[in-house]
Amino acid sequence: MATRKTSVTEVPYDERGNLLFYVDGGGSYSYLEGDPYRLAYSMRPNVAFDATLTLDSMRTGQSAKYLIWRDADGHHYPMFISDLTVMLPLVTVRRGVVSGTWIVRKKGQNFGVALASDD
Repeated sequence: MATRKTSVTEVPYDERGNLLFYVDGGGSYSYLEGDPYRLAYSMRPNVAFDATLTLDSMRTGQSAKYLIWRDADGHHYPMFISDLTVMLPLVTVRRGVVSGTWIVRKKGQNFGVALASDD
């Protein structure tokens, strides 16, 4: 199964539990409508987690387009388009909903969820 691995050990979340797409030393940048542009964040261990995610929206960052997924508790997770293309042949997505084990990856300065590797 051609899922994703990661060497990232800590990842940024805002105080509500949303995975952040981009952070710098002074704060993070929100991708959610209605949020202040910059948010406080904390780094958390990057551990695989099981979740059912619903496609919420697509955003355009400074370097790439990305998807936003939402879990049952209302937490949001960005995903790189390249990780979507790896995921789609491996799982069933019904009406924008997909279940799996997820891990956070980093590309450049950006963070996003991907289907976790089995090993």
